[in-house]
Amino acid sequence: MLGLVVTLIAQSGTSSSRGAPAPSSTESRGLPTPETSATADPSETPADDVVTTLSPLPSPSKAAAKILRTGDFTLIEGYSADLEHGTVGASVKNPDMAWTGGDEFAAMNGRVADTSQGATPKICAKALDNSSSTGWMVSGLEGTWFCMPTSANHLAAVEWLGLGDGGNRYHYIIWDVTAPSDDG
Repeated sequence: MLGLVVTLIAQSGTSSSRGAPAPSSTESRGLPTPETSATADPSETPADDVVTTLSPLPSPSKAAAKILRTGDFTLIEGYSADLEHGTVGASVKNPDMAWTGGDEFAAMNGRVADTSQGATPKICAKALDNSSSTGWMVSGLEGTWFCMPTSANHLAAVEWLGLGDGGNRYHYIIWDVTAPSDDG
């Protein structure tokens, strides 16, 4: 069932023989009390009662960003990666990032920003407000996400998985979202 429908019945008249009870904190929140019963069938209530149906409102739907490409790759020293085409090598056409050795990789477009909050298009777009030209990879920072524009100006996120056999291992996502401009 997509939602839960709760029906609250509240006495609307002063015809109760018990008199009007003092409002309790439960009643002020609209929860059922001994004086107000909850039922799913309004036909079970006397005619002078008021029936109120509360149901959760649907959340506003916003289309999620389409993922253009996702995958894993390893960069060995001296190699670069073209995220748009999923290619890695010593001389790839339109590289997005390169590793020449050491603790940093270079963003070929000059903009990369790390985030410890995970990676979504919204997080990456905001992170790129404070970008640099290199991403820092050092033991203990495995799992860090780096956001960058691709050579086709799509927004991408690259997770550094750590140093493995043969080089630095990464996981990446490219969204069908235009990367924010570097006007700052």
